[in-house]
Amino acid sequence: MDVTTFLIADHAEAVKGKLYITGGGWDVLSFDHLPARRAHLSLAAILRVPWDETNRDHTMTIDLVDADNHSLLPKGPISGSFAAGRPAHARIGDDQPGVFVMNFDNVEFQAAGNYRFLLTVDEDPLADARFKVVARRPTTETA
Repeated sequence: MDVTTFLIADHAEAVKGKLYITGGGWDVLSFDHLPARRAHLSLAAILRVPWDETNRDHTMTIDLVDADNHSLLPKGPISGSFAAGRPAHARIGDDQPGVFVMNFDNVEFQAAGNYRFLLTVDEDPLADARFKVVARRPTTETA
């Protein structure tokens, strides 16, 4: 299985096999001060499922970790299952896309540093989306 798209966005939706992304592909998240809470962010992915892996269940796991690989998600990694079917128009051997979006609300960041979302399918690490959290320094104006 391959990942063709794996990115962080301000907002994303998966509708009828398509991704709708607003403010996608960023790698720096800045706050006025830390700790801070991000009200909303989305993680968007497109997987290419090989023909011989369609029509069967797969387990997907998503986690958000800090530089020390500690999960930031309140209940730890999120897991679920999916199956990519074979549409009537598919030819033998055709890969099938799997389009996914996960939305996260009120993610708390305690400190500046490096973070990443991890994608694992059937216990195989397939992708990560890395970003930095930074605190803006207040500007001091002089007369």
